Amino acid sequence: MFDIEARWIGATLAGYGAPTISPLLNIGSSTREFREIAQSWTTRHIFAPLAARGVEVVHLDARVGAGIDINADLLDEADFARVRSRRYRAVLCCNVLEHVRDPAEFARRCAALVEPGGVIIVTVPRSYPHHADPIDTLYRPTPAEAAALFPDTSVVAAEIIDVGQSYLDEVRRRPWILARHLLRLPVPFIDVAKWRNSMRKPYWLLHNYRVSAAVLHRSGPIGRQ
Repeated sequence: MFDIEARWIGATLAGYGAPTISPLLNIGSSTREFREIAQSWTTRHIFAPLAARGVEVVHLDARVGAGIDINADLLDEADFARVRSRRYRAVLCCNVLEHVRDPAEFARRCAALVEPGGVIIVTVPRSYPHHADPIDTLYRPTPAEAAALFPDTSVVAAEIIDVGQSYLDEVRRRPWILARHLLRLPVPFIDVAKWRNSMRKPYWLLHNYRVSAAVLHRSGPIGRQ
């Protein structure tokens, strides 16, 4: 998640009274170290303000690690049944849909975890290189396309966020990474998939990364501050 993206999410959540979004389920949360150190802006703009307002946040991820409250794969029937034993008033599904093999089913299950009248915030890369975690299906929807995956919801806000960063920022920090593209150029037959991804990446030297973002309301009443 990018800093500007986290600010957008934090500002959106600030518009809801704490009781209307608590408990909140953060799907694809990663570890506490990732949230507080590697991407400290997520804690600064999202999770610290929520904690200050008394919003209960439950962190869910398919991996195991410190700061992950629920270890579950929502596409696994047993895991989904276990997670669904509790309903949530808000769900964050941020930068997850591109990492699952069936984004439509995953989104349907995310929506099923939210109480009627609840809030879903979804973000997905719109323009971003391949990044396996552990897979990347290259699902790069518009906000409307991403929102359409969540049944029984209405769109409250949707936009494409220019995050103000590009591959050029990475190259400035580590200029030697450009050598990887040059070395791979003449040998596509070693690993065709990696070769294609490497050849596409220089596009983002001149184009900023962009994120599709949407705020959805689950069918039913909802209160706002």
